[in-house]
Amino acid sequence: MPSLTANDNTHTPSLKSTILLSVEASPIIMPEFSFYPHLTATGPPPFYRDVAALYRERFLELVDAGTLRPMVLHYHLMGYAFLLAYLCFPHKNRPWLYNARWAVLGLITWWNYTTLWETSSGGHATNMVVGVISSYGWATACTWLVLSKPQWDAKRVQRRMVPVDPSDKGIYINGHARDISSQTNGHVAAEKSSALKGRTQVAITKGGDDTDLLAKVNGNGNISQVEEYFWESYPESFRGRFFWTSDLLINFRGPGWNWAVPGLPAPPEAISKQLSGLDMKSARSGISFTGLQRFDTRQELFRYLYPRFVVGYFLIDFLKTIMMKDPYFIFGPTTYALPPFLQKLSPLGLWCYRAVLSGVTVIHALEMAFMLGPLLLCFILGPKVIGQRGEAWYYPTVWGSFSNILDKGLNGLWGGYWHQTFRLSFAAPTKFLIGNGYIEKRSTVTKILQLFFAFGISGMIHYTGSVTQLARTHHLHNPIFFMSQVPGILIQSTACAILNPYIIKLPRSIRRAGNCLFVVVWLLATGPWLADDFARGGVWLWEPVPISPFRGLGFGLEGDGWWCWDVFGWGWHHGKHWWDSGLAM
Repeated sequence: MPSLTANDNTHTPSLKSTILLSVEASPIIMPEFSFYPHLTATGPPPFYRDVAALYRERFLELVDAGTLRPMVLHYHLMGYAFLLAYLCFPHKNRPWLYNARWAVLGLITWWNYTTLWETSSGGHATNMVVGVISSYGWATACTWLVLSKPQWDAKRVQRRMVPVDPSDKGIYINGHARDISSQTNGHVAAEKSSALKGRTQVAITKGGDDTDLLAKVNGNGNISQVEEYFWESYPESFRGRFFWTSDLLINFRGPGWNWAVPGLPAPPEAISKQLSGLDMKSARSGISFTGLQRFDTRQELFRYLYPRFVVGYFLIDFLKTIMMKDPYFIFGPTTYALPPFLQKLSPLGLWCYRAVLSGVTVIHALEMAFMLGPLLLCFILGPKVIGQRGEAWYYPTVWGSFSNILDKGLNGLWGGYWHQTFRLSFAAPTKFLIGNGYIEKRSTVTKILQLFFAFGISGMIHYTGSVTQLARTHHLHNPIFFMSQVPGILIQSTACAILNPYIIKLPRSIRRAGNCLFVVVWLLATGPWLADDFARGGVWLWEPVPISPFRGLGFGLEGDGWWCWDVFGWGWHHGKHWWDSGLAM
């Protein structure tokens, strides 16, 4: 890639003196630049806000010059629009239309590849998301167009209200039996339903179960309808197909779908009993085998999210404050002077400090981002606006139990503890090969292929995230990190299999400690491939909170204050044409 080199040799360049005199870039080459001599200078580092402002200023110059485009939302997401439009038209009985999926995939590939190299963002960390959207959009298209047949196989949980069945032997309202079997019209007798007059809905229990369903009450206080859950296949009407397909594409982990990623708890027992093919153990307990927790009411979900979000706000601000004291988190590996509290650390100690701080911040930043979804969809919009998709059980926890790491080591970290947001596309190639008889489901070759596919696709996605960052990054370091997890898992699993006669005799606490130690050592050894590139690209220049308690109270650097969002980051972009103009970031 062509690079841009600073023409100022001082370690604290001014905004104007560091603007590059020439740019070698084309509309399909992502320009990279470096304004500071961070690999040679040994004095104190520049103020991180000046660095962030300089990056943004240069980005706006490249946009004005037509070299880069900001992430115009509708334009950058057009690949998803192509996929949505194609899947909205039935092709089960139209072979010619089904074969056209290759043309649609080609169009999406071209579009996403082009936007990948033309687009970035002035927002730090946001510019990484730009590349992730492009590559994962392509992976999603491959999943639904080539590696699976959603119009044949995919089904989602849907709800409808049905008339009361007169043959039903018993409905329980608030724990009291209401016999409806002898009523000619299927309603509860008037003398037994006076308490329900004036109400439109009640919670009922059918057949003596311990779980509630919803029922509608008519003007006379009689139960007229009860809710029913069913598997909804590809709908007949265009309106139904549009909402069904939209749900398919935006539902990353698949709660409420028959293709839900492994580890998600089943819907509540009252729902799962009406369906087939679901894990009734997790339906009853609300806990999956990986430790993910389901919430059956919005109150439960709120009690879980609210304190974590409040505490998380202060924690992410603390992490940001402490990070900006170390020039590594501004530039990546650098020769700038360390802060006093780090100068006494050995090289190994400094390495461990940076790796641990990077990992903790990645996990916590993702956790804060993942909490925004249920807060918006379940509480701000809610069931009254988006229907069933606003119910609490659609939003189980994201991180599995830490016991996955203690019991299964590195494989448990990535397969059980880590968020499974992208797992659908990671596992799709292996499922395709198994489903078509190319490989056996439980063979050793299949397990190895599954690892290579999962970490290879993950590496590709993070590679493209590195591409769209403004600062100079080492794109290949991201896939190197993820592919290095494959030999780690194979080494640990092979060693455990060989040494199993001896390991099995050890106390459980020792075995768990061994798994945890291997994970820590392997991540410390391979983590810098990823952590260094995150820091090089300016990910940690991102401002996670608008108001900083820690920096406002004086725990930050000189020049820090309470207010952090000096630049909003959103605006209207006027492109060369009407179709590439719009809301951008």
